[in-house]
Amino acid sequence: MTPSFLNELLVLLDGLGRTLLISGIGIALGMALGMAMGAARHARIPVLSQLIACYANLFRCTPLLVQVVMLYFALPDLGIKLTPFETSWLALGLWGAAYHTEIFRAGFGSVNPDEVLAARALGMSAPRSFLDITVPLGTRAAIPAATTMAITQFRSSSFMIAVGYQELTYVANRMVADTFKVFQVFGIAALAYLIVSNVIAMASRRLEKTVAVPGLGAVK
Repeated sequence: MTPSFLNELLVLLDGLGRTLLISGIGIALGMALGMAMGAARHARIPVLSQLIACYANLFRCTPLLVQVVMLYFALPDLGIKLTPFETSWLALGLWGAAYHTEIFRAGFGSVNPDEVLAARALGMSAPRSFLDITVPLGTRAAIPAATTMAITQFRSSSFMIAVGYQELTYVANRMVADTFKVFQVFGIAALAYLIVSNVIAMASRRLEKTVAVPGLGAVK
């Protein structure tokens, strides 16, 4: 390896580190909000459930890039100024939360109602049966779809090039402008996205096996 190649690789790895940072925060925020809002949707809480449905529809039916631009360039008109870093993880989190809301709502809805009725018959309150029965089983069911969304959030971090956040795609684009090594630079960037996405998928498969209930269609 030549010194120039090593330097380029280090710069790309730095960009990957920034990508992982905003992606990690965005995924965690999206899942946390999605689980909470999915629970509210599942419980059909009056007014709140309808407001959450409007939120999910708004963020799922508008492009992420538009949302990023609105957060960074439009919010200052309202007196709220975000840095590229803050915009990046917040945009990924809010956008991902809209999808995770429906993912967890569907997961909670997939739980056999007879199991909840059995818990209630044993004297559990509605909140207790939800936390002890519906949440664990519903979350297990939601893992595959939530993983797919997490990978999508990670890959979509490349949109943060629009606000100048120096994530992997931004760094690769600047490097190509300086070196004109399009194939090499973006080839390495694509490989990095591929490796991380597969690591997330493999971790998800391991988690599925760990939390699988024996006799209930465990992951092979």
